[in-house]
Amino acid sequence: MLLKMLNYLNPFFSKNRRLVVPCLSLFLLCFSNAFAEVLELGGEGEVVPSGGAESRAKKSREEASSSAKEGMLSADDEALLKTKSSYRLRPRDFIRIIVIGEPDTGIERRINPDGTVDVPFLKKLVPVSGLTITEAQEALAKEFKRYFKQPQVIISISSYAERRIYISGYVGKPGPVSVPPEETLTLGRAISMAGGILPRGRRSDISIKRMVDGKMTVIVKDLRKIDSGEQPDFILQDEDAIYVEDSRF
Repeated sequence: MLLKMLNYLNPFFSKNRRLVVPCLSLFLLCFSNAFAEVLELGGEGEVVPSGGAESRAKKSREEASSSAKEGMLSADDEALLKTKSSYRLRPRDFIRIIVIGEPDTGIERRINPDGTVDVPFLKKLVPVSGLTITEAQEALAKEFKRYFKQPQVIISISSYAERRIYISGYVGKPGPVSVPPEETLTLGRAISMAGGILPRGRRSDISIKRMVDGKMTVIVKDLRKIDSGEQPDFILQDEDAIYVEDSRF
């Protein structure tokens, strides 16, 4: 192939002898680069432009780096994902239920005050309050097995029951504070949402009243230790009542 090309160019070189050496040098350089890249490709015979192998390798590294970044979650994203997966259904949550491939089973219902949900297809009330979405799906799948061989139940939340805690005493804005859906609310964050503790308020003895097994329980927390990191922040529950006392007494 090389000899044929030289024979073809011979008339040109006969008229322009001064260009013979430069042209041959350039031709041999291009040919050697192309041959080297063929070897880099494993002898598959694919010839790419000069620098193509390096560009392709760089692109592969960038794609791998991009894929790695896409697969990584920030600490906040991981915390939110964990909170969502651990959310437990509660009375007054409005949910959708359906068995995949069985449209007649689809319903939208609000969870009753006693924690059950009415499923007309099953002709019964099924307890779901206190369960995660996954646990509730598994519980309903067991009920639907009386009618379907391998039922796959999907539950989604249309709207959440409102959750509130109440803050009174020496804070900037006393009153109810709503707990965001699918999130936990800590003592420190709740007090911040209520405008913070006033200069006259006592930070060392914050009382939280909570109903436990039908009995009122009082929990006392020192916000100074929470702020300094000596103690973890305290997670509040629905209907907790917080009171910040007067530091003068």
